[in-house]
Amino acid sequence: MPRLAKSLALSALANALSLGFAALVLGSHFNITLGWFVVAVVLFTALAVVLRSTIMSVVPRFARGYTIIGGLVLTAAALAITDAAVPETGFDIKGTWAWLCVTLIVWAAGVAYGEVDTHAPDDVPDVLPKA
Repeated sequence: MPRLAKSLALSALANALSLGFAALVLGSHFNITLGWFVVAVVLFTALAVVLRSTIMSVVPRFARGYTIIGGLVLTAAALAITDAAVPETGFDIKGTWAWLCVTLIVWAAGVAYGEVDTHAPDDVPDVLPKA
């Protein structure tokens, strides 16, 4: 399996586990049905990758020190778009505390996944100048 496909599959797995865990912990405040769960995971994973790539290409290097806040905002944005795109009967986060908890759980899983998936695919260009 190519490295990029493996990385995306592992990212989707981490997102599935974190969203499932959040739904389990929050009970009726975060509802996901099985069929829409798959759609939500695929959509959330795609949004997270696209939003992160877009921000990383736009934000200057010196401003990237705010990765914790930026990661939380990107996670919340991807969750909000997923919540808007998937019907309420299939994916629904209810209440401010539920939104905060789901965002923190999914963000923390993303950070943990980022620590495991430390190798960029071979076709990704270097971002640091060569000395």
